[in-house]
Amino acid sequence: MTSSPPTAPTDQAATVPAALLWDFDGTLADTEPLWIAAEYELIAGLGGTWSDEDAHQLVGNSLIDSGSYILHAIGRPDLSPEWVVDQLVARVIDGLRTTVPWRPGALELLEASARAGVPCALVSASYRVLLDAALDRLPPGTFATSVAGDEVERGKPHPEPYERACAVLGVDPRTCVAFEDSETGARSANAAGALVVAVPNRVPIPAAPRRVQVASLADVDLDGLARLLDGTDALV
Repeated sequence: MTSSPPTAPTDQAATVPAALLWDFDGTLADTEPLWIAAEYELIAGLGGTWSDEDAHQLVGNSLIDSGSYILHAIGRPDLSPEWVVDQLVARVIDGLRTTVPWRPGALELLEASARAGVPCALVSASYRVLLDAALDRLPPGTFATSVAGDEVERGKPHPEPYERACAVLGVDPRTCVAFEDSETGARSANAAGALVVAVPNRVPIPAAPRRVQVASLADVDLDGLARLLDGTDALV
């Protein structure tokens, strides 16, 4: 594990995080293969070519930005980014109806949070229809709130998605921990004030203040997160 020294809030000490803030794609669930498969299928049908390198450029981006990237890459200005997004989302939802590929340690940490009374929020660039398909596979109340990419004016890396989730929960972002698998998402959560636990998946995440990296959510527990927020210890 590599880490940057966390800067703890000075006005209060943390016993447990006030809330846990979860990215969805690649963090809570390993949906990136579903997105990449959807991209290849769609682009081939449009007569374009695609690569894994192109696909990795989209990780963490807003869906509209991803749609624009795809159309530029394949030279199809006659189509709209919104149309591309609709096509991709429909394909990914079909995949989620079969199974949700939860990342290792994710469900266990959600269960531990529920037992400890620590609320969780889902904060994603994915659209509401896709988040609801995944939330339907979890016990009711697993997430106290969720913020989808089509519900904000400024998506990640802007702090608005995380700020909105914290406002709904009534918590100070500085007392919260966010889990992210991309630099774009980590920048969003850090900009809101949260401490970020980065769990790289498809792309690297550079070091930054109030950001630590772990290989797996299975390496994370609430006591370690509390120590991180206090600035007294590392996760493990």
